[in-house]
Amino acid sequence: MHARGLGTAAAALSAVLLACELAVFPSLPVCAQQPVSGSDASHGARLPVGIQTKLDKMQEALKAARAAGDARAEAKALNQISDVYLYTSDYKRALDGYGQALTLARAENDALDQAAALNGIGNSDLSMSEYEVGKVAYRQALAVAVSSGDLQSQAVALGGLGWASNMMGNNQEALDFYHRALPVAQRALDRDVEARVLRRIGWVYYILGDMQKALEYDKQALPLFRTMHDPYREATALDDLGLVYSGMRENHKALAYYTMAVPIFRRVGDRESEALTWNMMGISYGNLGNRQAELAYYKKALPVIHQAGDVVNQAWTLNAIGHVYSILGEKQSAQDYFNRALPLANAVNDPIVKAGILDNMMLNQSTLQPALAIFYGKQAVNCVQQVRNNMQGLGEELQKTFLASKGDYFHHLANLLIDQGRLPEAQQVLDLLKEQEYRDYVRGDAANTLSPLSLTPAEQQAESDYQKSTAQLVALGQQWADLKKIPSRTAEQENQFQQLSRQLELASNGLNDYYVRLYALFGQNSVANKQVADVKGEVSVLKQTIAKMPRTVALYTLVGSDRYRVIVITDSATVAREYPITEKDLNQKIAAFEQALRNPHTDVKPLAEDLYKVLIGPVKGDLDQAQAQTLVWSLDGALRYVPIAALYDGAHYVVENYNTVTITPASIPHLSDQPNVSNLSAVAMGISRQYEQDLPPLPAVVGELEEIVKDVKVQGANGVLPGTILLNGAFTERALEDQLGGSHSVVHIASHFVFQPGDDSRSYLLLAGKDADGLGFRLTVADFRDNQNLALDDTELLTLSACDTGMSSSAGNGREVDGLGTTAQLKGAKAVISSLWEVNDASTGILMADFYKRWTDGAGKVTKVEALRRAQLDLIHGSVTPQSSANGRGLNAENDEPGQSAGPAGYQHPYYWAPFVLMGNWR
Repeated sequence: MHARGLGTAAAALSAVLLACELAVFPSLPVCAQQPVSGSDASHGARLPVGIQTKLDKMQEALKAARAAGDARAEAKALNQISDVYLYTSDYKRALDGYGQALTLARAENDALDQAAALNGIGNSDLSMSEYEVGKVAYRQALAVAVSSGDLQSQAVALGGLGWASNMMGNNQEALDFYHRALPVAQRALDRDVEARVLRRIGWVYYILGDMQKALEYDKQALPLFRTMHDPYREATALDDLGLVYSGMRENHKALAYYTMAVPIFRRVGDRESEALTWNMMGISYGNLGNRQAELAYYKKALPVIHQAGDVVNQAWTLNAIGHVYSILGEKQSAQDYFNRALPLANAVNDPIVKAGILDNMMLNQSTLQPALAIFYGKQAVNCVQQVRNNMQGLGEELQKTFLASKGDYFHHLANLLIDQGRLPEAQQVLDLLKEQEYRDYVRGDAANTLSPLSLTPAEQQAESDYQKSTAQLVALGQQWADLKKIPSRTAEQENQFQQLSRQLELASNGLNDYYVRLYALFGQNSVANKQVADVKGEVSVLKQTIAKMPRTVALYTLVGSDRYRVIVITDSATVAREYPITEKDLNQKIAAFEQALRNPHTDVKPLAEDLYKVLIGPVKGDLDQAQAQTLVWSLDGALRYVPIAALYDGAHYVVENYNTVTITPASIPHLSDQPNVSNLSAVAMGISRQYEQDLPPLPAVVGELEEIVKDVKVQGANGVLPGTILLNGAFTERALEDQLGGSHSVVHIASHFVFQPGDDSRSYLLLAGKDADGLGFRLTVADFRDNQNLALDDTELLTLSACDTGMSSSAGNGREVDGLGTTAQLKGAKAVISSLWEVNDASTGILMADFYKRWTDGAGKVTKVEALRRAQLDLIHGSVTPQSSANGRGLNAENDEPGQSAGPAGYQHPYYWAPFVLMGNWR
C-alpha cells in the first residue's frame, strides 16, 4: 500500500482502542470487560453476566447508603454504577450518575470521589466526541486531585486531557499532558494507568511518523498489560506494535502481531477491535502488493465498524476501500467510497483523515476531471496546514518528519496545476511549501500561523455548498442507527425514527445533488473554473514586478520524483517546462558539483555543463525569446545548494550571460522598492582575529571594510560609502543592536557564519563578545530572529561575507540556504548577500570592494545584481588577481587560507566568485 494513501492515516484505526481505555474501572473484573456495541445498554439490551451481577450489587449498595444517610458511600456507589454505564456506552445514565456523585462529594468535601466523578464526566464527554467540554471536566478533576494529593486521579485527568488534545489534532499539547501523566502514574504505583499512557504516547509518535519513538513506548506498554493479565489491552498493544512495524515497512512482522491480537479480541467478545485489526492487516497485505487480500479485509471490517457507530474509522475504512479501487483502475467505484468517507471525516473534524481522503480523491480524479481534482487537492493541503499550525511548538525533528510524510500532497497538487496551465496557483503551492520548510529550519514561529491555500471563486462556492449539504448528515445518521437497533420501539420512538428517515433521505438527496453540481462546476469547459485570476496571494505581485522589468524572467523550480519542472514567468507570458530526471539522480549531480566547487584546483566545467542541460536547457528557448538578462530563481530542495551563476553552457558560465538572483516568499513584498543609491550609508562590521580554534583569522577583512566604508574615525578607511566601521573587539552584540537601530541602509558583516543544517539554534554568526570584547560570542539565527533590538527595517542590503557555512547537501535538503536570508528579510532587509560555502578571505575582500564601488558609482543605473555580476566577472577575466586589487593595495596568494590558495589562473575558478548569492530585491 502506498504510504501516501493510507500509511500514516492508519493511526486512526486505534482511536477506539485508545478511547476504550479512558476510564478506570476498579469495580469491574478484567475478564468481564466486554463492551456493548453502540447504545444498546440504554434501550434494554442485556449486559454480560459478570457485569450485570456487579451492577446489581452496586445498586444494592446504593440503596443501603441512601437508607443509612451515608452521603459518602452513596457518592462512591454512584461513581461505580456510572463507570458501568460508561463502559456499556449508556452515556446519558453515566453523566446523570456522575453528576449526582459530584454534588454529594462536594457537599461532603470528599476530594477522592469529586475527582473520580469529574474524570468520569470527562470520559463520557470524550466518548461522545465532546472534546472541549471533556477538557473542562478533566481540568477540574486535576485541580481537586492535586490539592488532595490523589496521584491516581491526577494521572487519569492528565491522560484524559492528552487524549482530548489528541482527538482535536493538537499533538503538541497531547504529548505535554501525557509526559506529565506518566511520572505521576509511576509514583502512584498504578501500572494500569502507566501502561495506558505509554500506549498513548506511542500512538502520538506514530501519528507524527516517528516510528522508532513509537516502538520504544509500545514495547514498554505490552509487558505491563501482560503482567496485569489484561487480555483486552494486551491485544490492543499487539495491534500498536503491528501498526508501527507496518509503518517501518516490516509487514510480515506486523502481520504476526495482528494474528496474535485477533483471537484475543474474539475471546473477549470485542468485535469492533477485531474489525479494526482486520483493517490493519489489510494495510500490511497492501504493502506487500496483495490487493485482493487487502480489499477483502477492509470489506470484512466495514459493516462491523459501521454497526459500532465508529465514525472516524468508518471514514478511514471507506477511504481505504476507495484507494484500492483507484489503484485497480476502478475509478468510479473508488469515487463512490471516497464520497461516502468525506462527510464522515468532516463531521468529526479529523484533519489528518480528511486530508488523506481528499488527496486520494485528487489523484483518483486527476485524469478524469483535473479541475475537480485540484479542488480536492487544495483542501487536502489546507488540512495539513491546519495540523501544522497545532504542531509549531513540537520538536524540530517531529515537525520535519510530519512535513516529509505529507510533502507529496503539495507536490502532487503543484504538478497537477502545472499540467492544467494554472501556473500562478502552482507557484502559490510551492511558496507555501517553502514557507513550511523555512519554519522547520527556524523551529517554528508561534507568533505567526501557517497560511492556508487560496481558493478560486468556483472552489469557494463548492466548499460552501459542501458544508451546507453535509451539515446534519452524520448526526441524523447516528440518531437513526441508534433507534433502528431497538427491536420494539415505542410509539414515540417509531415516530422519531420515521421523521429521521425522511430527514436522512432529504440530506442524502442534497449530497447527491451537490456532487452533480460539483461535476458540472469543474467540468473541462467550465467558465467558473477559469476564474483563477482572482486568486489572492503574492504571485500576482511578482508577475506585476516582472512586467515592469523587461528582460527579467522568474523561474519557479519543482523537483519531482521522476522529473524536474520549472515555471517560466516573463513580462508577457507564463509557461511550464520539464526535464526527465529522477530526484535521486539530480541530487547526485548536485552533490558532485558542490564538492568540486569547493576545491579551486578541480575542473568543474563538465559537471557545470551537465547541470546546465537539466536546469536551464529546457527554458533556454524561452530565455532567448524574452531576451533575458536577469534570472530570478525560486529554488526547490537541494537546488538551493547550486550557484546558478556557475553553470556552464559549453562556452561560457551563466554569470557571463545573465544576472542571477534568488527569492523566497519573504522577498515578494520588497521587490518593487527602488533603492535611493545617492543617499546610502553603511555600517561595516567584522572580525580579523582568531576567536575560536576551528575558525581561522581573516586578515583581509581589515582592508575589505576600509574599501567599503569611509569612516573619519578610522585611519585609511576611504571606502565608497560613508558610515561606521566596527572591527574585532568593537563588534559585539550590544554594538550590533545600536547600529541596526540607526540610519544605515547598508549592513556589511565580514565574519564567520557557521551553519548547522536544519538547526537555527546552533547556526551562528561569530562576534567578539556580547556586551564587550571577549573570547568570542555566538549569535545564533534563533537569537537573531527573536531579538527585537536586532531589526533590519529600511535596510536596503545585508551582506554576509567571509562566511563558513559548513553545509552539506545530504543534511538539510537546502532549507538552511533559504533560512538565513528569509529570516533577515522577515526582519526587514530588502536584499541579502550570503555564501554557499567557506569562502576565500583575500578574494572575498576584493570582490566585495569591487561590488560596492560598481553599485554606488552607477548612480542608481546599476542594480545590485548587475554590480555583483560585474565584480564576479572581474575575477573570472583576471581584471583583479592575487597580486592586485581594486584599490591597488596589493594582495598575495600566500595571504590565502591554508589549502585554499589561488590556482594557476588567479581567481578565475568558481570557488572564488560563485558562492555569493543575492536574495531578494535585486535593483
